[in-house]
Amino acid sequence: MTTAAATQQRFFENYPMAIPSAGVLFFDNPDHERVLIVKPTGRALWEIPGGVTEARRGESPLGTARREVAEELGLDITVGRILGIDSIPEGEDHAPMLAFLYHGGVLTPEQSANIRYVDGEIGEQAYADPDQLTELMVPRLARRVAACVLHARTGHPEPLYLEHGFAPAT
Repeated sequence: MTTAAATQQRFFENYPMAIPSAGVLFFDNPDHERVLIVKPTGRALWEIPGGVTEARRGESPLGTARREVAEELGLDITVGRILGIDSIPEGEDHAPMLAFLYHGGVLTPEQSANIRYVDGEIGEQAYADPDQLTELMVPRLARRVAACVLHARTGHPEPLYLEHGFAPAT
């Protein structure tokens, strides 16, 4: 390793490396009453359409959101505005993450009818009220999704900033 490369490596070792992920929230009506959730095959808990950014593809979080919706639901959609960004500290079962949640809009009856689980990762879908999410999802994801659903209802254009699914005290 060259001296310059070693110096650069030491420089980056001093900073946390968070894994980016992206998810998309789809709603059952314009009032944002219920959000689409998906159940991965072979898992007990539900999630939202989305996943981890793939570095080898040079993806952005927005690109991740589009790819994951295409892979998981078979939909080619235009991802809407960003609803929220969640900074998630390292946990026992995961590295530090930055989760980006995008507005997918209301799925039309045609889009809903065309959902197909392309990559076989998803086995089921449903719409859920934000109050139900704590029973269905990992707690950090339930908090993040519920906060972003409520934020979508306000119509406020600025993204919501969260830390581990909670709005930080300012």
